[in-house]
Amino acid sequence: MVLKTLPLILALQVTLVTAYYADDLPPGPYCGKAPPYGGCCNGRLDRCSHHILDTLCYCDEFCSKNRQYDDCCPDYEPVCLGLTPGNITAPICRTGARKKNRCHECVCRDDSGIPDWYCDNDLCLMSDEVILGINRGGHGWRADNYTQYSDKKLKDGLIYQLGTLPLDKMTQRMNPVQYHKNIAYPDEFDARQRWPDFISPIVDQGWCGSDWAVAIASIASDRYAIQSNGAENVLLSPQSLLSCDRRGQLGCKGGHVDGAWHFTSKYGLVDLDCFPYTASVTNCPYSIQGSLLQAGCRPLVSTRISKYRTSVPYKIEKEHDVMWDIMESGPIMAIMTVYQDFFHYRDGIYRRSNFGDNTMSGLHSVKIIGWGVERGQKYWLVANSWGNNWGEDGYFRIARGNNECDIERSLISGFSDVNEARKK
Repeated sequence: MVLKTLPLILALQVTLVTAYYADDLPPGPYCGKAPPYGGCCNGRLDRCSHHILDTLCYCDEFCSKNRQYDDCCPDYEPVCLGLTPGNITAPICRTGARKKNRCHECVCRDDSGIPDWYCDNDLCLMSDEVILGINRGGHGWRADNYTQYSDKKLKDGLIYQLGTLPLDKMTQRMNPVQYHKNIAYPDEFDARQRWPDFISPIVDQGWCGSDWAVAIASIASDRYAIQSNGAENVLLSPQSLLSCDRRGQLGCKGGHVDGAWHFTSKYGLVDLDCFPYTASVTNCPYSIQGSLLQAGCRPLVSTRISKYRTSVPYKIEKEHDVMWDIMESGPIMAIMTVYQDFFHYRDGIYRRSNFGDNTMSGLHSVKIIGWGVERGQKYWLVANSWGNNWGEDGYFRIARGNNECDIERSLISGFSDVNEARKK
């Protein structure tokens, strides 16, 4: 396919191209609008799109206009390809050629005698339906189109952007901790304000289903700093779990958090400087049974010999017990169920919607750092592991008190095995 992109874009600077051949769609122009609102684009560009009905159409060279799937704007062919009604059915690809249209793998075949693009029907991670539906308002949160996901499939996102495998039956039957604290809890609490130098930053797990490792390393880091009052203010490495905890774990395809907590309590983790996170499974560079020095790492305090261990994990269930545990000891882990719309979260108080696919889901480990109330709506304040560009600078708020997306069903944490603590 030869695109006549540059000349056409230049032509659009002096005149509007109003060619339009689809009588059942709203009249254009789309690609034929005057710059900077119109034009044709090389490559895959989200900005090269226009609203049409309740979705988007595209004017870039990766849009598909064939018998199976069509997301090109109605005037794409005349404006961007120079095709007229007389030659609009001319072959548009070479048999055997391949391309990727957003998340879809496409191949050029001549099944009907005319070469044409045929693409898979897998759902994309990003959904126009979710973005347009949520942003009409009335849902309490806003959605966004994240370009890093534009070429990803939903089924892959549920593996490589999540990663938590189901808890074993023994963990599910674990008796929860109960504090029975009859106190007036504050309406708002943010661990970053309570311990401004002790809460670890947002991590980007990359395209690797390692949320289980990232959440545990982050929570253990926070609790080491808090419980030692800064003496062991250390950033622990998720790579310790991803590369060294291999028994029953699937690496970037997922892990069991209960097994990972037990690994951390028995063998411990090393710090991030000693073993940087790579979002991939590598060989474990040290003996899991050796000391921190034997692993080639430098302890923050002279009394530290072992790696950074935690207690065995414990479970919390009641809302006030969760709040007490966070106030006293630091952030905790929650396991939530994620559907397609959650990937689009930009800001607000998240509640699952009916937009997008509601049949496919996955489990996701996150870190609760606090809570609050906005216009009478209670929420948890949660750190995600998809980088600072996602959500509210890497965090999200989710409805509290009604087990939204199962976030209050599996709440797990552990104490850090500190060696030294500064006086408070």
